[in-house]
Amino acid sequence: MLKRREKRRYISVMCEEAVGGGMSALAAVQKRHAELFGSIALERAALRLIKDESRVVIMRCSLAEAEHVLVAIALCNPPIVTLDMSSSMKRLKRRL
Repeated sequence: MLKRREKRRYISVMCEEAVGGGMSALAAVQKRHAELFGSIALERAALRLIKDESRVVIMRCSLAEAEHVLVAIALCNPPIVTLDMSSSMKRLKRRL
């Protein structure tokens, strides 16, 4: 049987300055995801920070947990706005 790596999705979000840098936005999403779906689902989501620009943060998650990650982003406090989602970094950067 072939070993395949999991498919990923890249999500760009815009966060307020009150949230701080990218790690704070990522930490807020991880905290909300763990509260809503549990720590095992958080590990399956494999959230990683890819790029932290001024107010736009790009993070990566697994395809299987992408819907749960979007729900966690929508329910974060302070609010975090999802800009776009793509399966490749190149296309996501082009859209932004």
